[in-house]
Amino acid sequence: MKKIKLNVEGLDVCGFEWGNQSNPTIILLHGLTNNALGFYEMAEELQDHFYLYSIDLPGHGETPSFNEEKSYSFQFLSKWLEKVCLALGDQPVFLIGHSWGAALALHFSSQFSDRVKGVVMIDGGYLHFDEDLSETLEQLLEHMSQWVKESYYPSIEEYEEKKKDEIGRWSHELKQMVQRDMKEVAGGVAMRASENTVRAIAKSLYHEPCREIFSRVHVPTFLIRATLPEEGEGIRNQEAVRMQRELGEECMIRAIPKTGHVLHWQKPEETFKMIENWLHEKTNSGVRTITPK
Repeated sequence: MKKIKLNVEGLDVCGFEWGNQSNPTIILLHGLTNNALGFYEMAEELQDHFYLYSIDLPGHGETPSFNEEKSYSFQFLSKWLEKVCLALGDQPVFLIGHSWGAALALHFSSQFSDRVKGVVMIDGGYLHFDEDLSETLEQLLEHMSQWVKESYYPSIEEYEEKKKDEIGRWSHELKQMVQRDMKEVAGGVAMRASENTVRAIAKSLYHEPCREIFSRVHVPTFLIRATLPEEGEGIRNQEAVRMQRELGEECMIRAIPKTGHVLHWQKPEETFKMIENWLHEKTNSGVRTITPK
């Protein structure tokens, strides 16, 4: 693993790289409030056959926040990501995203399909905030603000214990990732992503649902989705089927039993094997861009 830093339009973009440049390139996009090391374990698994970059998205990890809320719109963020991709190389890449990162990967593919060989979505890009009629946008944003404010712990060790319970397992790589999620503040640690950043991203997810751009995504896609909590399985299955219908025959979907939203941390071996098999299939078969209907 090697640390990297790029300068894209005056913003220092930080992250990590693994593998050999002669192999197919993968760019890894983490979820909301997480950081580039959220893919540490996955990159270690894939690095023998792929060249991987995992970047801290704006306002996360060591990459500074955007100055304006509108910059977190998927329209703007996709164009920013294209500049990041060009800074890393000029060849088409695979994208793997978790949650918000999966949504960004789809939006990016809808604008720059010639830059993308295929997209892997880890429990993201197919469920939409605006379809939850029990919660208005204002309530959603207040919920996000409260989440950030409550993410304070007297010590990093206490936060680690919380994440251990949430994930159900632990490793050196997960510990590094978790520590990088947080920053030191007076009397303890708090979430590194700011309230303004989290609210801006939530607005984008609400106002720019992926279903509106499914018809413009013309690259192979693979959704790996969670199955917990059980009461949400009906809507998860419904929305996954809808997405597959929209994206067509080059969209594959798999569910991993007894997993929640962070399934790549909860069941890494199963998740990574699915991803690795799909990537090898697309690489060896000669990935094609799908012609729009």
